[in-house]
Amino acid sequence: MKRLWTRNFTILTLGSIVSAFGNAAAGIAFGILIYTRTGSPLTLALFTVANIVPRLLTNIVAGPFVDRHSRAKIIVSLDYLVGGLFTVVGLILWTGYFDVLVFTAVAMVFGIIDTIYQIAFMSLYPDVITPGNHAKAYSISSLIWPISAAAMAPVAAYFIENFARGISYLMLFNAATFFVTATIELWIKVDENLNRQTVQKGKFVADLKQGIAYYKRERGILGIALLFMAFSFVYASHDLLKMPFFASHPTYTIQHFSFLISASSIGRVIGGIVHYLVKYPAKKKLLIAVSVYFTVEIGSATMLFQPYFLMVATSFLIGLLSVTSFNIRMTATQTYIPADMRGRVNSVQALTWNVGAILGAVLTGLLAEYSGIEYRLILVFVSAVSLSAIFLFPIRKRAEFAKIYNVEV
Repeated sequence: MKRLWTRNFTILTLGSIVSAFGNAAAGIAFGILIYTRTGSPLTLALFTVANIVPRLLTNIVAGPFVDRHSRAKIIVSLDYLVGGLFTVVGLILWTGYFDVLVFTAVAMVFGIIDTIYQIAFMSLYPDVITPGNHAKAYSISSLIWPISAAAMAPVAAYFIENFARGISYLMLFNAATFFVTATIELWIKVDENLNRQTVQKGKFVADLKQGIAYYKRERGILGIALLFMAFSFVYASHDLLKMPFFASHPTYTIQHFSFLISASSIGRVIGGIVHYLVKYPAKKKLLIAVSVYFTVEIGSATMLFQPYFLMVATSFLIGLLSVTSFNIRMTATQTYIPADMRGRVNSVQALTWNVGAILGAVLTGLLAEYSGIEYRLILVFVSAVSLSAIFLFPIRKRAEFAKIYNVEV
């Protein structure tokens, strides 16, 4: 077996680590900025939707584009662009200026950029992994975000609660990490397997149709997309209401919320290490994944009803288990999908997930704003969507899922 830590894999991993620390801080800061300035869960929901809606059209365009152009160059260019934009945002916040419509428009721009970036990154990543090392590579990838979130969530909360320009500092820090990341990634040299069919009039439409046809042909891949569309619906609801629950609670604070993020992230780190060291039996991967899905969804739905120390423990367990299902799914799907189709297939997949997130955020925001139902009960109600999806897809369509999940990679 060839070594995993090649030049390209090392560079891409190092760049991802650097930018993840900045992104973790800025992601927390944006949500807190909108909610603390408006006090409205519906406004926070609409802000979230504004970041997602542009992704729908972008997904349609980005897939065929990414399949025909160097993914490495796309990643580097967008990292420099994001670094510049976050510099502007940080300087604007430094002046004390805030307008919810302006920052909503900013969220839309970042949504467009991130969509292209994620499709390019997911399509490039398998090309920098040597044969036989995909499970370990995705285990390492799954460690990056939780490590950064565990480290930066308390730091971000501290800056926001103790410095008048705390959010501005976090945005400028994020800008610096993207500039460093882009510079590191300039050294990537990879022979990319792109779609090199002759471009003719209407070829874009033909490329797009090929991506859609793949889903019609591969029922397991379609089922995975729909399953995670339902998960995205529920995740958007939890992401929307957890922070307001703590911010409006008589005894909890934003710092308590940040410790939940850290606990989940530490769980993900440990889960990633376990996945790196332990090779799950191929024939058991789907069973493991489904068991994890049920446990995570039930734990997420009931967590806010628990005493705080149990919330932290549950958050840790959810992180520990979630990274297991992530690694199984990513190693299975990204090696199953042909390299020259990844951009288009991943773009359609992202499209379905974004639709789920939009529906979840809007419905949850409306319920939180106007229904008078307690936030915790809303999260229990929406969890019925993800639990039903587990029965409808991986259980009812077990054969289609098994041929993707239960393979050696």
